[in-house]
Amino acid sequence: MPKILLTEAMHQAGMEALEKEFDVVVAPDKNPSTLKKLIADADCLVVKLTRIEPDLMDHGPKLKLIVKHAAGTNDIDIDRATARGIPVLNTGDANALSVAEHALSGIAAVAKRTVVMDRATREGRWNDKLDNRSIDISGSTLGLIGLGNIGLILAKKARAAFDMPVIAYDPYVPKERAEENGIELLRDVDAICSQADVLSLHVPLTAETHHIIDARRLGLMKPGAILANFSRGGIVDEAALFEILKEGRIFGAALDVFEVEPVAPDNPLLKLDSVILSPHAAAYTDSSRKRLALAVVEGVKDFFEGRSPRFVVNRAALQKTSER
Repeated sequence: MPKILLTEAMHQAGMEALEKEFDVVVAPDKNPSTLKKLIADADCLVVKLTRIEPDLMDHGPKLKLIVKHAAGTNDIDIDRATARGIPVLNTGDANALSVAEHALSGIAAVAKRTVVMDRATREGRWNDKLDNRSIDISGSTLGLIGLGNIGLILAKKARAAFDMPVIAYDPYVPKERAEENGIELLRDVDAICSQADVLSLHVPLTAETHHIIDARRLGLMKPGAILANFSRGGIVDEAALFEILKEGRIFGAALDVFEVEPVAPDNPLLKLDSVILSPHAAAYTDSSRKRLALAVVEGVKDFFEGRSPRFVVNRAALQKTSER
């Protein structure tokens, strides 16, 4: 029976399904030395929130598979896994709906200054509403950097709820995918930044996307624009974002991710009323946790039962596995 090592426990539905067919071990802590001991006889590693040290794979001579309990795999050394012939799976679109909903709610909360008005009400400052400078977003242009599952769901919901025309940049998406969903696909990040009333980011963190939104591109945004980042913190230059928000050059920002996580208590973004923050929590609804866990189970079962998993990040490694 294959041994499955989990860095953290998953939703109960996934744990129960996995334990029916595999020898399941949950690491008692995230200490690298603990993981190195436990992975020695593991056939599969399931990674949830723990960042995996690159040399961890070297301590797993039996390791055949790595599964990420999420869509993003930037905390796993994919090149190293591929070189070792270890396929890496993710959970595809299992959390896409939850993240898209969270993004839309964050954008609306920034526009309506919901947190500021909530605090004023609790503190008895009833007449603060007279100076409230919230804005409407109906009919505003939504600009997307990234038109994968999350971006596409957000586009549909923003159009249905707020009648927002949508423009997008994604060099890896065919024009037909955008057009059949009523989205204008632009081939220039600068154009998206300058035309969008709401700019929402939905790309993985790679060398190509690191600081894709930097000081120059923040400077291209409209004075009343909103920035939303629900992908990875390194996509945006946080220092530059703080400066442009402090100066009031854009309306506000909705952020679920940060360059350093957990977010440092002295991060200056925490002091700004124009920013809505959440602790990288967009995917953490109960429904999403269940979908993520069951997607992990599906991938593990497909692999060990000889089927081709749906969500393979490094197919070259899967090819090596099939050739063994």
